[in-house]
Amino acid sequence: MFLWPRGQVSFCKLCTTYLTDCIFLYFHFLVMWRHCRRSIVLCNACNKFRHVSRRHLLSSNYALQDTWENRWPSTVENVPFGRLSLKMIENFEKFGKSSVIDMEMLVKSLQNVSMENIELTEDIMYRFRHSDDGFPVRDSIVNAIVRSYIDLEIPDRLVPLLKDKLGYGLLLDNYTANLLMSHFLQQDMTEEAAMVAYEMMLQEDTSHPFTNCMSLYCCVKRLQEIGDVQPPEDAPIVADEEEEWTRVRIIHRPVYDDHFDIKKEHLKLGKSLYYLGRAGVVPDRDSSTKDLVSRSLQFVGLGLYNKFSKALDLLETWIAAAKTNNTPVLCQKQIETFKNHLEWSPTRDPEEEELELGQQTQDYVARKLYLTEEEKAACMERFEKLTEELKSFGGISDQEIYSYILNNVQEQMKNLEGQEKSSQEKRYQDWKTEMLNLYKEQMKEESRLRKQQEIELKMAEMAEKEELILAHEKKREILLARFRVPVEAKRKEKEELDEDELEERMKNKRSIIKKKK
Repeated sequence: MFLWPRGQVSFCKLCTTYLTDCIFLYFHFLVMWRHCRRSIVLCNACNKFRHVSRRHLLSSNYALQDTWENRWPSTVENVPFGRLSLKMIENFEKFGKSSVIDMEMLVKSLQNVSMENIELTEDIMYRFRHSDDGFPVRDSIVNAIVRSYIDLEIPDRLVPLLKDKLGYGLLLDNYTANLLMSHFLQQDMTEEAAMVAYEMMLQEDTSHPFTNCMSLYCCVKRLQEIGDVQPPEDAPIVADEEEEWTRVRIIHRPVYDDHFDIKKEHLKLGKSLYYLGRAGVVPDRDSSTKDLVSRSLQFVGLGLYNKFSKALDLLETWIAAAKTNNTPVLCQKQIETFKNHLEWSPTRDPEEEELELGQQTQDYVARKLYLTEEEKAACMERFEKLTEELKSFGGISDQEIYSYILNNVQEQMKNLEGQEKSSQEKRYQDWKTEMLNLYKEQMKEESRLRKQQEIELKMAEMAEKEELILAHEKKREILLARFRVPVEAKRKEKEELDEDELEERMKNKRSIIKKKK
């Protein structure tokens, strides 16, 4: 018996069984679709859905979840998020700073919080970064922030925070960067994973093999997506018709350092590939294959980075060294990508009139690094000659190195993962000891401040009592002074009065006496 909107309708036993099975299959389909929908993507080539199997680069044990959950010392008090955030804001308003242990406790309490609390936390992070204790931000705090955002399923909010280094100061250590890149790759967020790899490139540190492999994996995956896509053209610089000039004491000249100031993604990707290829990140027993991969990464990286003259200089050096052995220098795919970006590269007019200093921007200064039309044509001609020279002795290989790099990097990370986990476990224990010491120091400091306030209050009370005692002892002198001071003041007042004012006062007194009579 089922209830329908228009009344009761009865079914036989066979129909009831059939409907029950249909409802069960429907709900089972919903559960399976929810589980698999993130593994289905739309193919750009044929506009059909295809299944993409997710492969986790890191094992589930790499996150060290048990160690992470037990990192907090048991003797340290757990303060609720609301009370702790209000305390920190008051400290920032009154003293302009808050303690490191308070920030550690705040990011620890980021569990099951609302978006309003996340925005409040980011505001506190910004204030903490500009305080005395926020330079630099401790690795333990950055690690806790990243892991909390991953648990809350909002890791995409981390990307703008990581870019704003002056505002938030979130400089990733190697383990935290690996964790974040792995999470983005699991969620098919290749662009965000590559953004983290670019941030590690800006630190210019190749001493960590595991992070180098993870960064190279993200960059190659991103290169497969946008390597053959033409970058968007620059917006033209148009001067305003009605300009308002304001007098200032100093006009700052805009600076473009071609490193931290890079904004375009293909430039960041190119510099990262060149940086990782030069460092020889891809290990291989065959030195010739390793050199081929390294040279190809450097060459295509410099092409995306718009450093064409430097790439051609390197190619000439490689050709001179490879001619004797007749070994391949570059791969065909990377040569084609380099050629495309050379053709797409924007140019500048050397005879263009320079803007006044007050109108110049950082983008305007960055465009001065572009090639002129003559330089671009010279690079194209030089590139064609070197390509023909490569073909003459078999210096171009048809090997597909992207899949080779990805497979090689995965094997290398499997070999290094155990060592990486053990070193991070030790760091967690060190952070636990440091937090306990910081907590004890803060407790001592708060106890000292409380005693200091009590002493100040007692001294104020004693000063008040002393004043009362002195007033009682000199009561007679005070009363005598009350009678003496006004008389002298009146005499002085009379001496200073004019004759007319004295006559008026005398008249007033006489009229008052008559009225009394």
